Amino acid sequence: MGDKFLSARKHFPVTRRLAYLNHAAVSPLSVKVRDAIRKQMDEQVERGVLAEWRWEKRAEEARKHAARLLKAKPSEISFVTNTSQGLNLFARGVAWKRGDNVVLPRVEFPANVYPWLSLKDQGVRIKFVPEREGRIIVEDIERAIDRRTRVVAISFVEFSSGYRNDLEVIGKLCRKRGVYLVVDGIQGIGALNLDVKKCRIDALSAGGHKWLLSPQGSGIFYCSSRVVKKLAHPMPGWMSVVGWQDYYKFNYKLFPDSRRYESAQRNFLGITGLLESLKLINSLGIKDIETRVIAITDHLCDLLRSEGFRIFSPRERGEKSGIVSFYPRKQKAEAIHSRLLKGGFVTSAREGRIRVSPHLYNTFEEMEKLVKALP
Repeated sequence: MGDKFLSARKHFPVTRRLAYLNHAAVSPLSVKVRDAIRKQMDEQVERGVLAEWRWEKRAEEARKHAARLLKAKPSEISFVTNTSQGLNLFARGVAWKRGDNVVLPRVEFPANVYPWLSLKDQGVRIKFVPEREGRIIVEDIERAIDRRTRVVAISFVEFSSGYRNDLEVIGKLCRKRGVYLVVDGIQGIGALNLDVKKCRIDALSAGGHKWLLSPQGSGIFYCSSRVVKKLAHPMPGWMSVVGWQDYYKFNYKLFPDSRRYESAQRNFLGITGLLESLKLINSLGIKDIETRVIAITDHLCDLLRSEGFRIFSPRERGEKSGIVSFYPRKQKAEAIHSRLLKGGFVTSAREGRIRVSPHLYNTFEEMEKLVKALP
């Protein structure tokens, strides 16, 4: 398994100068992504709209690869520019009634908070679930759900702690209670295996610039065929409807699937970059990528514990992700983050902790060097 990941490492020039361990923030791009975007830019420079059929073809290929990654149908995938866009599409599509509520962990990244807080003008209330020692407890979610709960909105992986939520159990709970399960997938998709059908996920949104190793401004939105027709479309455009090529027909008949959410011209450059990353991820195999990422982060945790560091991230079976958050021994996290950066290690400082987030092309040796560099 290791050989194919070492081979993939060659596609990431960032490794020549840096130990890049910050994929929970923004990932570097591979040369394959860069070259594909350059090629498409040249096509537009030299041929303009005459090359558009090629971009459309790549977009449909990217849709198929995204569906393969999530174990979904291509018709359930649409392209978005970021996680927030997809979450807002769902939040503004539900037929809310005053007094309805959304159940939401208190430690979600703001991208999965503000789309729901914005529903206050419709009389929708947020019910926050606490974090307990870095974990979101399923029983707390269950207790928060009542007869007016319409949505449970939760991350695949919590951005600060790295806790991997048990979406399969939560999905069963939501389906049993008649509640939509909406997932912010950005901190897991591309690094961890996920089956949206098995987990009974109704919608998932994930920007491409973290674990999907794709350009900023690219992303995927999954909306289950089970629910898409039940939702209103808050931002329809001229390409949202069947027969959109007939410009003067004005027939407001939305596509019956997720194509309705691609309201107008798409970010073809971003989608082309996304395609190259999805091809790499699918060729390596997401199950093998997960095994690799967990092994590297397990190695990091073992090294940290041996040096007396206290790890905040839950690391029991089923809880692990590509994010490891730990407390400094001496200096403040921000000072250590700056010191590490000067030494060529790219990490993050979050909530008084150091957050490390390696991906498929990182190595066990980089973890050892990182720990040696810590004060």
